[in-house]
Formats: sequence, C-alpha cells, structure tokens
Amino acid sequence: MTIKSNPLFNEAYNEVIKRLELAGITPLIKIDDAKDALPLMGALTAAGINTVEITFRTSAAKEVLRLIGSKNNTMMVGAGTIISVEQVNDAVMAGAKYIVTPAFNPKVVDRCIELGIPVFPGCSNASDIEQAAERGLRVVKFFPAELLGGVAMLKALSGPYPFMRFIPTGGIRADNLNAYLKFNKVLCCGGTYMVDENLLKQKQFQEITRIARESVNKMLDIQLDHIAINADYRTGTELLKTFSKLSGEVYKEEEDKVCGIEVVRENHIGKIGHIAFSSPNLERCVYYLGQRGFTVDSSTIVKENGKIAKLHLAGDNAGFTIQLIRKV
Repeated sequence: MTIKSNPLFNEAYNEVIKRLELAGITPLIKIDDAKDALPLMGALTAAGINTVEITFRTSAAKEVLRLIGSKNNTMMVGAGTIISVEQVNDAVMAGAKYIVTPAFNPKVVDRCIELGIPVFPGCSNASDIEQAAERGLRVVKFFPAELLGGVAMLKALSGPYPFMRFIPTGGIRADNLNAYLKFNKVLCCGGTYMVDENLLKQKQFQEITRIARESVNKMLDIQLDHIAINADYRTGTELLKTFSKLSGEVYKEEEDKVCGIEVVRENHIGKIGHIAFSSPNLERCVYYLGQRGFTVDSSTIVKENGKIAKLHLAGDNAGFTIQLIRKV
C-alpha cells in the first residue's frame, strides 16, 4: 500500500539529498568508543568532510550520534545499518538527520516516513526499487555495489527506473570513486576506507585527515586547463605566433589558443587575464572551495542544462582571475 509522505519528510528529504550530492562521498564509520567521536569529527572536518554515516553496529552508536549532534554544528550525521523499527526510534531520538538501511525492510522505511526522517533503503534489485518508488522515494542505497556489478549494474537498473538515483556503498575506494560519480544517476558514494578501524583505535587522527583530504582532492579532480592573456587583436596575434613557433605548431590566424595559452581579445576579465582550472562537477567543486575560503563572482556563472558550465572566483591573483570550467 502506498504511504502518503509527511510534508516535513519532503522538506527534510530534499535538504539531505542536496547536502549529500554536494558532498559526493560520505564516510561510513563504526565507532566502538564514544570518546573518539568528537576528535574524529574534527579530523574529518579539517579535510572538508561535513557528512558522515554512523553505523548501528556497536553499543556506542546512540551516544556517538548524540555527541555529534550536540557538539558539532557543521556535521550532518546519518545513522546506518538500521535494521529494525526500534533502531529507527533510537537513532532519531539520538539526533540522526537521516537513516540508511542495508536492505529494503518495509516496516523500517514506513516508520521513517511516519516520523518524517529521510530514509535511503538498501536496494539490490528491481523489486526493491519498485517498493521504494511506491513510497515516493527517489534515492536509494545500492549495496553491495561492487559485488552486484558496479556502475554497469546501475546503468542497467536506470533503464526502467530513470527517476531513481543511487548511493553506492560496498567496495567503494579512492581508485574507483570517480567511476561511480561520473554516472549522473549516482547521488554520492559511501565508503569505509577513509576511516580505517585500526587507525581509529590507534587514534591516528592526523592520518585520517590526510586520507580524507586526499580522497576529496581526487574526487574534485581540479586540473589546470589553460592560461588566458588579455590583449588587443594585433598584440594577441603576435603572442600566439610566438607560442606557435616555440612549440612547432602551425598557427591559423583565427585561432585564439596555442599550447594551452589563450588570448582574450574582448570582454576581458582580470587585469592581465585568467587562469582556468577544470573539474567534473562545479557545484561540488564550489562547495568544497567555499570551505577553503574561496567565493564565486556570481555575475560570471554560466549554466548549461541546469548545471554550472563555467564561472570565475572572486578576487585578484597578481592580475589574474581564476576560472573554473566543467570537465566533459
């Protein structure tokens, strides 16, 4: 039977989905000692991570959720491995902002909807997705992702269910993360690799920060694309001819770029020009760069098909502005 969604559930659901999509990756964490919760959150926050999933596989889980909710205002924390209605109740009371289940349990999902708590049930096949869709859900967990066929399986399931998006977990690592995120039906990924249990037990929080930051950097995949110099037509042409001669390339006068050097002849931005970097997801890129102190010049944002295609960051950098362009 279809259950009508709680209006509060819809509002909270949309907000959590937005945060997870911007995050791109969420650490899945098993904490045995609640005393480790706040130092661990500090280590992850230092790496730019602001969403985590605490698994309900230890007796400390409820206290961990309570501590994070009361002491860390920046972290959005969800409760994972929820397999019973009682655990839903406990997780919500402890302050969980969303619920994740390993499989599709109708009683658990229905209780979440009743309470108005966003839920992402584990789905491994079309039958599970049918049950989620019947309840108005549009994002589900895909578990265990690698053993079920990975991206290829997600693409197959997306054929009959194009409205559904997925949170793959199970076998997600730094070296296959971007393969999942490149598929537009993947909302974000969940992984245990950023918080290794042994590192946590040994309280190696600096190492956890390093691993998490490295993962974020790999996900953002920010690469130098080109350098642009402002010039009038004559000066610009001479510059490009020089660069062409230097590289051995044949220059055609109508071109405006040689060897990664571009000449901007009109509509100049920046005193000297701009330096362009590429990233596959500019919304996500801007989210993380905002934590690093960068802001966007909103007048420069260009969108294509509802997604940011390019923009400039605010500020002058020795006469250059910084441009971000979406890597196709």
